[in-house]
Amino acid sequence: MTVAVKVDNVSVVYRPYVDRQPTLKKTLLRLRHREISPVVALDQVSFEVTQGEAFGIIGRNGAGKSTLLRVLAGTLSPDSGSVDVAGRVSTLLQLGVGFNPELSGRQNIYLGGLAAGLTRPEVDDVFDDIVDYAELRTAIERPIKTYSSGMFSRLGFSIAVHLDPDVLLLDEVLSVGDQGFREKSRKATLGLLGRAGTLVLVSHNLNTVEELCTRVAWLDRGRIKEIGPASEVVQAYQITQKEAAAEAADARPRDKSGAAARRKPPKWPVYKKTDVVLRLLAGESLAQVSQETRVSEEKLEAWRDSFVAAGRHGLRVRSSPGRQTR
Repeated sequence: MTVAVKVDNVSVVYRPYVDRQPTLKKTLLRLRHREISPVVALDQVSFEVTQGEAFGIIGRNGAGKSTLLRVLAGTLSPDSGSVDVAGRVSTLLQLGVGFNPELSGRQNIYLGGLAAGLTRPEVDDVFDDIVDYAELRTAIERPIKTYSSGMFSRLGFSIAVHLDPDVLLLDEVLSVGDQGFREKSRKATLGLLGRAGTLVLVSHNLNTVEELCTRVAWLDRGRIKEIGPASEVVQAYQITQKEAAAEAADARPRDKSGAAARRKPPKWPVYKKTDVVLRLLAGESLAQVSQETRVSEEKLEAWRDSFVAAGRHGLRVRSSPGRQTR
C-alpha cells in the first residue's frame, strides 16, 4: 500500500512569551517568577496513513491533536522529527484561518483555490459547485465578516472538499451547520475516500470517528497512547474517560448533606476574552491557548465564533479596564 502520510518522531514545544522590547524591570520580574515552563505539545509522535485511508485522531483537550494537524498541513514546523505528506493537501483546521474577513465570499474562494495550487480557470470550473454546496448563493458577494459562524464554516468546508485533494485534513468541522448540512458533509467525505483520497480527522465526536475512520490514534499529553482499529481504540478511550470522570467526582468537596459542592467558574471580563480571541485569530494554537488560560477548547471556540459572527466593527471591545474602543 502507498503511504500518503508519514510522521516520524515529531516533537513540538511551545515556549513562554518573550517581550519584543524587554525592560530591565520586566526581565527582573521574570527572573523572580519563573512559574511558566515550556509546554510539550507533541512528544516523539510516529505513525503512517496509507492512501485512501480514513485516519482519526482523538484525545482530551490539550492532548496535541490540533497541533499535530497544523504540522501535517505545514503551517507549523516541528522542533524535531519529520513529516512527509504525498500529493495535494486541503485543510480546514480552525474557523477563520486562511480567510480574509474584509473580502467577499467570492474573493476568498479564489484566494483559497490559488493558495492550494489551482489555476484561475480550475477555480472557475468548481466555483459554482462550491457556492451551491455551501448554500451561499445570495451572500457570496458580501464580506465574510458579515457571515454567521455557520455560513463561515460551510464555505470553508465546501472549498476544502471541492479542491479534490489527495489528503484532506479536518479539525472538528463535520459537526458544523444544521443536520442537513452535516449529512451532506459526511457524504462528501465518503465520496472523497471513494476516489482514493486520504482523510485525517480530529474530532471529539466519537460516533463520527468510529463511523468514518478505519484506524484511530489516541493522543494523551502529546504522546500516542494507543493506535489501532477505530472501534477498539474508541472503546478504550471511553473507558478511561469514564474512570477519570468518576475519580474527579469522588475528589470534589462535599457539602453538609454529602453532595458534591458546585464550583462557580471564574468570570472573564470582555477585554480579556477579546485578547484571547485575537491570539486565536492571529494563528496561535487552540491547544496552546487552552493550556495557558485553563479555558476549554470548546469555550474558546465559542468566544471566537461569537467574535467572528459579530464582525470586528460591530462588536464593542474593551481593550483595557476603563477604556472602550469600537
